[in-house]
Amino acid sequence: MLKCDSMMRYRMLLLGLLALAWLSAGMATQAAGPDLGPLLDAMGILRPVKEALAPEFTLPDLAAKARRLTEFKGQVVLINFWATWCAPCRTEMPGMERVYREMKKDGFTILAVNLLETAEQVEPFVKELGLTFPIFLDEEGQVSRLYRAFTLPMTFLLDRHGMVVGRALGGREWDSPEAKRLIRALGTR
Repeated sequence: MLKCDSMMRYRMLLLGLLALAWLSAGMATQAAGPDLGPLLDAMGILRPVKEALAPEFTLPDLAAKARRLTEFKGQVVLINFWATWCAPCRTEMPGMERVYREMKKDGFTILAVNLLETAEQVEPFVKELGLTFPIFLDEEGQVSRLYRAFTLPMTFLLDRHGMVVGRALGGREWDSPEAKRLIRALGTR
């Protein structure tokens, strides 16, 4: 039994190190553009090594309606991977709600992709925090795997053309002045 536990811990550590290596290799510290570099740096957001379109996905929302990422083309999109049990997720959600309410009229949206939980688990959390942005359910984890969201929260920022501008590992103050400047710089109206 002890040997099995040790082997399992070793495998989990190895998987964690591989995920960290992938994250490090997949993101560069070069500026995304002359205007965005300092804004991304101020938020601690990692930039892609090369320009890439965000992978398309379809997931049910809390009303069980199938929603596609392409529905939000033309908007600046913040895709946030989260779970109800994730303390940093709970901490950053109120700020996300404030920036969503303030900037949604300007062409900004948040897509909160819940990882591996059901609507019955998610709805009380959403109600408690008064969240109004779209909540998607990734009950099987297929979209989280597609985006390689191995850490929660993990957030991807997309420009109005659906291009990935950057990725944030861990919680952020999405309603901070720096975050709002970044969102505006990405082309909100």
